[in-house]
Amino acid sequence: MLPVCLNFKQVHGDFLGEGLIRQNVEDFKVKEVLGFNPSGEGEHAYLWIRKTGQNTGWVAEQLAKRLALRHFDIGFGGMKDRHAVTEQWFSCWLPGKIDPDWSSFDIEGVEILSSVRHSKKLRRGEHKSNQFNLVVRNVVLHKNNIGEVEARLENIEKQGFPNYFGPQRFGWEGRNLERANALFLGEKQDRKKRGIYISAARSYMFNRELSCIIGEGKWQDSGEGWLYGLAPHRDIDAPPLEASFQTWGEGLINLGVKAMKRQRVVIPENLKWNVMDGEIELSFTLPVGAYATSLLHELIDCEGKRK
Repeated sequence: MLPVCLNFKQVHGDFLGEGLIRQNVEDFKVKEVLGFNPSGEGEHAYLWIRKTGQNTGWVAEQLAKRLALRHFDIGFGGMKDRHAVTEQWFSCWLPGKIDPDWSSFDIEGVEILSSVRHSKKLRRGEHKSNQFNLVVRNVVLHKNNIGEVEARLENIEKQGFPNYFGPQRFGWEGRNLERANALFLGEKQDRKKRGIYISAARSYMFNRELSCIIGEGKWQDSGEGWLYGLAPHRDIDAPPLEASFQTWGEGLINLGVKAMKRQRVVIPENLKWNVMDGEIELSFTLPVGAYATSLLHELIDCEGKRK
């Protein structure tokens, strides 16, 4: 397996300091923007849920158990951070059934804020964007210069930041990548987690491609990068892989995974900040699939230097 390096190249310069995120769950808040209005009628009950310190998949499992549904009868737009306070939509398939008393659902760390009916299941990636409100604590600036932090944020607001997948994608110390490598080498893996391992590998390959492009000074040639796999059309070929990725590329093709494209640059919307002594408050909106931690990667080291 190739050496795992999660410290990808930056565009706007080195870290301006160090800090900590998620000191408290309230320091990392995410609100999903659905992008359409549920119709008010149909077989699916849409639930607007606030979860605190809980995993999206776990919440979906709890809803399925209490409603006596299969796991795939529950839908949601995206996986949200566990160590956070997040508000997002879930859908529950209840054909020919009236809504239960949602207020009676006692699920730890979960509040059902409202419900509405709709005709279709909510599927992954169908929501429009995510609104973030973050607090970075214990901030120590290298030059003790708040003005430099604000100038960096102004550059990010205008020019955007690399659309890297966040480190949480790769598991603790890149363990998901180790499992993916084993899968591509023919070792059996937990079928329920195979998708996680495959996604981690593709995400890492994309990050490496993007990091190389930035290192070559081609930041302005933003365009799109590849999530590798089998090209979706015969007349479209993904660019050649690094030699060290050949096994992964062949593994993805053998598993029938289709190649996809992903924007290399993200421009945050409504970016606002308050930089204080020892603390930075940020609020912004990102499109589906973009990571708040990737914006922070252009500003403050919140994860600790990676080898």
